Amino acid sequence: MKAAEQEQEAEQGQSTKTLSEFSKKFYELAKEVRGIKGLDIKEMQLIMNITLSLVKGASVDTIGPKLAQIQSIISKRVGEPK
Repeated sequence: MKAAEQEQEAEQGQSTKTLSEFSKKFYELAKEVRGIKGLDIKEMQLIMNITLSLVKGASVDTIGPKLAQIQSIISKRVGEPK
């Protein structure tokens, strides 16, 4: 989990410019998730559903402001830095 947090911080400084880069980052995240311990089935399903909803929503309309709000809420709730 710590490695994923560190990578997220590093990636926040970089922008994903193309769909190909975005897909590659998802693939890399999928590999990292295999090493995370302590997730239960319900958590994994919820994370997957939320992620899919966000991606589908973004493909239909610009949801950048909503995503920023969601990120802020999640960061506050789980203790991650902004």
